[in-house]
Amino acid sequence: MKQRWIEFFLITTAYLFMLVVTASNTFDKVEQIALQLHLFTGYVMISLYLLYVYPTFFSAEKMNKWVIWIGIIFLIQSCLHFTIQSIYRLPPHKLPPPFVVAGLLMLTLLIYTGIKTIISRLNSLSKSNSIVAKTVRDFLISLVVGMFLLIPIAFRVNEYVCTLAAFSIPFCYVVFASHNYYLLPYLDENKSPKTVAIVLSALINMICVLVFSSLMEMALKNFSYSYNTFDGFNIVFCITLGVLLTWYVHIFYNHDKKQRYQIVGLRKELGRTAADLKLLQAQINPHFLFNAMNTLFGLALQENAEKTASGIQKLGDMMRFMLHENQQDTILLAREVAYIKEYIELQQLRIANLPSIQISIDLPDNTMENLQIAPMLLIPFIENAFKHGISLNNPSWVRIQLYVEDSSVKLSVYNSIHASQATDMEQNKSGIGLDNVKSRLNMVYNGLHELHIEKTNSEFFVFLTLNLDNDQ
Repeated sequence: MKQRWIEFFLITTAYLFMLVVTASNTFDKVEQIALQLHLFTGYVMISLYLLYVYPTFFSAEKMNKWVIWIGIIFLIQSCLHFTIQSIYRLPPHKLPPPFVVAGLLMLTLLIYTGIKTIISRLNSLSKSNSIVAKTVRDFLISLVVGMFLLIPIAFRVNEYVCTLAAFSIPFCYVVFASHNYYLLPYLDENKSPKTVAIVLSALINMICVLVFSSLMEMALKNFSYSYNTFDGFNIVFCITLGVLLTWYVHIFYNHDKKQRYQIVGLRKELGRTAADLKLLQAQINPHFLFNAMNTLFGLALQENAEKTASGIQKLGDMMRFMLHENQQDTILLAREVAYIKEYIELQQLRIANLPSIQISIDLPDNTMENLQIAPMLLIPFIENAFKHGISLNNPSWVRIQLYVEDSSVKLSVYNSIHASQATDMEQNKSGIGLDNVKSRLNMVYNGLHELHIEKTNSEFFVFLTLNLDNDQ
């Protein structure tokens, strides 16, 4: 509803403008009245179409009625122009025949309908974050606005300036969109040097200048009464406008990028300090303690004092890790791996000398440099493998591999699955470790990780890829 009245206001403004132009540029009284009546007729028919016909009948269900109305408008328009031409006759070079005038009006309305339909479709696509649809839609809008400025050319009002103004609007948008939506994001993604950026930007500007300066020249030659050519001024005009706009787009894009990074940084900080994250960490710690005590319980059943002492020592080291380093936002990846090794050694104490259990461990030594990671992020996957993958009575296996490539950490955990044993103190309790670590990954490393989990009746597999780039 609001859009149709905006369009009606624009058409009314254009009609009043042309009415004033006709009154000021026409010296013959009969000719002036005739042109004003023809203008008024066209204005009434266009208004009827904008306010009633198009919004009421242009749909798949009412397309037949819409076509009938198009025919009715054409016939009424033809009859009215014929009547006006009969009373106030104008020479052929002043005004085309009535049916031609009515046909041009119908063609204009059909073009308007087509463009509006395309824009409406692209608008729905752009809501789904399609940058191509958004760009095409905005370009069509800028083109329509620019062509609207060409109306005064038909009435001999400084066609030189009007042509420049009309094509400057879509030209500016094409330069802006091509840089802001495509070129600059591409250069940022590929970390291209400034030389490449300058060359590509100049190439885009050159193409835009050639296309739009040619369109300006063609429009001027077709509509001009007193000018035949721009004599190269249109090219200089487009080059100057393109250079200024490109400089502005670079400033705008860099400022917008800086703000986006600040927002992302704030979100990360809020995520790290949020109560939900602290609650998740608090849930993970007791969960591990239950599993660790379960291990010591199994050792006690074997009545091996030496192993029990060794296990308690390792447990003490791990508890110190949880009490101190686990409270930090990030720790060294090397420290996290050391913690994992201590946990695996603790678990291996209770399964030593059991040939039915196969443990395969591949962890890095000193190849992690200064990479930082959120504490207790990897251990739940390994803990889960030992909890569900080890049976003292049945053949079992656990295979763990962790390797670092640049700033990317890849962890794969593969284990067998067995029913809970009678000595498992948590056999009637559901695990919360994996659910919590998934939540932490989404909160702290959103968009920087990939987690793939598969489970069958006898096997369980986890593969995690984590980007620990400090610049992210």
